[in-house]
Amino acid sequence: MPTIFGRFFFKLTDSKNLIGEFSNNFSKRNWTESSDRIIPNAADGKFDGDYFSTWHEENGGQHECVLAKLEIKQKPENIFSLIWWRVNNGVPETNPFFRGEGILCDGILIGDYQDC
Repeated sequence: MPTIFGRFFFKLTDSKNLIGEFSNNFSKRNWTESSDRIIPNAADGKFDGDYFSTWHEENGGQHECVLAKLEIKQKPENIFSLIWWRVNNGVPETNPFFRGEGILCDGILIGDYQDC
């Protein structure tokens, strides 16, 4: 059963990367997340794609930097599926770290996520 429930938003930058913020039921504030598209010229101005995503978070009172692979896929209509895999020593883990869904609103991807 999931223990982390959160929300996020992402904006697509001119270079087809993502910048945004997130919070969750453990956060007392919003945190910044940025994501670099793995194949930059495959974007065509859309969110679909694979990214390397970074953020930092509190873990037992200590701050921890996180690197993850993020996959965003558009589903029917205006819905997007997001999956994050933690990256260790340059290799994404086999099992997803977080899953989420989002919708577009005025060019911003807004949604929620939970741990797997």
